[in-house]
Amino acid sequence: MKRTLLALGILVGALTIATAPAQIVYSFEPEDLHGFASSAGDGWQVFRATTGVTHGDYSMGVLWPTGSGGFRWLFGNGVRDELLPYLQLSKKLLLDATADATVPWSNMIVSLNGGYRDGDDRTYGWNQLPFSTGLPRVAGTRTVLLDLEPLPLPDPDIEWFQINFGMNAGGSHQLYLDNLRLYRTACEMMAMDFETPGDLYGFAPDPNNLSVTVSWNNGKMRIASTGGFHWIFNGTVPGLLDMLQRGDLLVMDVTVVSPPPAGWGNMIIAVNTGPAGQSGNWSQTSYTAEIAAGNNTFTRTIAIDYRDVTYHPTPDYCLLNLGINSGGPWTIEVDNIRIYRKAVEGDVNCDGCVDDADLLSVLFEFGSTDITPADVNGDRVVDDADLLTVLFNFGSGC
Repeated sequence: MKRTLLALGILVGALTIATAPAQIVYSFEPEDLHGFASSAGDGWQVFRATTGVTHGDYSMGVLWPTGSGGFRWLFGNGVRDELLPYLQLSKKLLLDATADATVPWSNMIVSLNGGYRDGDDRTYGWNQLPFSTGLPRVAGTRTVLLDLEPLPLPDPDIEWFQINFGMNAGGSHQLYLDNLRLYRTACEMMAMDFETPGDLYGFAPDPNNLSVTVSWNNGKMRIASTGGFHWIFNGTVPGLLDMLQRGDLLVMDVTVVSPPPAGWGNMIIAVNTGPAGQSGNWSQTSYTAEIAAGNNTFTRTIAIDYRDVTYHPTPDYCLLNLGINSGGPWTIEVDNIRIYRKAVEGDVNCDGCVDDADLLSVLFEFGSTDITPADVNGDRVVDDADLLTVLFNFGSGC
């Protein structure tokens, strides 16, 4: 009995120490920050920080000097096995970003760079995304989605392989990055898929606004605008409010059919949950998702962090509203609007409920050293600590 209690105590101790989320790519816990720490210069600073921490004890801080904004590349360390095995599973990543001040705009582009094979003097160079990802423009933490699907991965025997962040902002401030992790499709709740011909789930512009049109086009919602800012109102499905309350990211696939001539276009969202016919019940996100970039046409997945949206306590209805903005005429198509579930500790299959299915997942993969959600604490082995995490949280979220 004493041995059992001692073993349990050891496992509980391990549980409190090893709390990394499953499938985490970069935790920014190491002092070298995966190589990013010495990459800036010219008055910029990249440093280990305790602000904006969403996992562990540390984050990576980036300082734009006083009176400056602009662009700077931050290069990763080129340790292939820190990055490549994860991207071979998924090329969509989530990253928590925290700003300390309000700036006119802030965004990031991403590149992947692969180096030499053994005995090969060729370099594989840069592969850069054709679009940028929005970062927080106001103080607070937001989760951003890095869609790396357009970028090729190097050959498996490449010697070094790095991820690079191109940071850009319209003013001096500090930004903190933490908890770079795999995006999991298992965490998605589908809200609107636009598969039924003509069904736009209520989305429509103001009838008096002749500068924007909304139509159904081959399984997608097409939005054509003459430029500037426009609201697309009233998208809804049964249970939308419940889904929104169980998540914190609104995700959708967006195709840029014709890009705006000024080279930029973005989106915000708002939720209306008050009684029908009453005004003043809009709650709008502070996060702006960037969509278009230059004169490129492409399809990308965007995510909008709506954790700062508030809800009416007794809603009669819940409406989703899309606010689109561009520097000139453009046409986009929206598809597969879904909600990304909030993390529940011990929820291995990401259905929002810690139950027998999660317990079985850990048991079936017990002993595995693969990158798997069953490795709940992220220590690269499925063991007793993961089992205890599920047991201690059994019933959460259900």
